[in-house]
Amino acid sequence: MLHDRTTPRSANMDILSLTLLAAIMASAALLPACGAPPAEDLDEAKEAYLSERAEAVVGSVKHRDACAAVRCPDGLTCEEQDGQPVCVEAPPPRACQIDADCSLSANYCGGCNCIALAPGESAPVCHGDEVACLVWPCLGLEARCEAGACVATQ
Repeated sequence: MLHDRTTPRSANMDILSLTLLAAIMASAALLPACGAPPAEDLDEAKEAYLSERAEAVVGSVKHRDACAAVRCPDGLTCEEQDGQPVCVEAPPPRACQIDADCSLSANYCGGCNCIALAPGESAPVCHGDEVACLVWPCLGLEARCEAGACVATQ
């Protein structure tokens, strides 16, 4: 069979697209006639179903951890107040008493650095570029407690 070269290929695609669009619109028009519920009813039914499933899995919502899905910015911590999660200022890290209270942490943010951490303190989050170091930045250093503050010394 020979191909009809009188109709351009794009015109054939346009006819196919229009036919497909007409079929979709016709089936959309038939849905209400078939007894399909309105979209709003489906949303409400979905919410009710998810609520029932959550109740079955975790129990009553009032006994859940309000801070479980909350991430506070640096320097703040989540605290539950009247059942609602609230970001409040984090308590200051404890001061050190002896050298053993302190620890060293490599910090690759913007350079090869070594920082001393107090008890309960964590390394700061890098918001810039991290670098690769050939040698561990804390090599040859030790953490000491000087006047209640942790310092990295040689």
